[in-house]
Amino acid sequence: MATEAKARSSRRRSKAAAGLAVCAVAALSSALVSATTASATPTALPDKIVNTVTDDGWSLDLAATELSANPVPNLATTAFTREGFVSAKVTGTITGSGDSAIKTGYVEQGLQVGCQVDVSSGLAVGLGFSLGPSVGVSISGVPSVNLGVNASVNPSIQTTIAPGTITTIPLGKKDLEAAKASITVENVHVKIDACMGPVTIRSYAQLSVSTATTDNTLFVYSDPTWL
Repeated sequence: MATEAKARSSRRRSKAAAGLAVCAVAALSSALVSATTASATPTALPDKIVNTVTDDGWSLDLAATELSANPVPNLATTAFTREGFVSAKVTGTITGSGDSAIKTGYVEQGLQVGCQVDVSSGLAVGLGFSLGPSVGVSISGVPSVNLGVNASVNPSIQTTIAPGTITTIPLGKKDLEAAKASITVENVHVKIDACMGPVTIRSYAQLSVSTATTDNTLFVYSDPTWL
């Protein structure tokens, strides 16, 4: 009798512990999903503009404008996926009259992503091997059409990031065939899987110009924001 009583008591404790664990997981998921839902509003970011004059006399201007990030509740309603939409316009301009002719130049636009804690158990990357535990990043919505003979964009991007690091992901690049070039993306879809805790994103823009005597590169970065 004593043995049966102990067994029943043990089963009751196990069920109670299991119930508490389920409640804790449900509470965590609900809290994280609620937090994501509460932040699902577009965040407009201030314009960023830089300029310089090269040693051979050209004036270079780089502007990142129309910057915004819109975190949304993820469609899977999971606690470890972040989803949102990012917009930005990058414009590179060359003015003045330099001593040396410009040989090449381009503008580039991209995104930097950081995750705090990795909770994945591994992610296959479609190349015949696995990177091991890793956070997956998917970006889509970038136009797949050609922007010109010397332009390139990425219609769909997938990569992995390690916790505690910052990953730079180019979204598009366009050669300067005139004194001005721009790349605009609107509502690019960004999804981060297997990440627990905050996900931080930041847009960047680059202008690079080369002449026979100088090479110059400018960067601007948006203010960081949460996804």
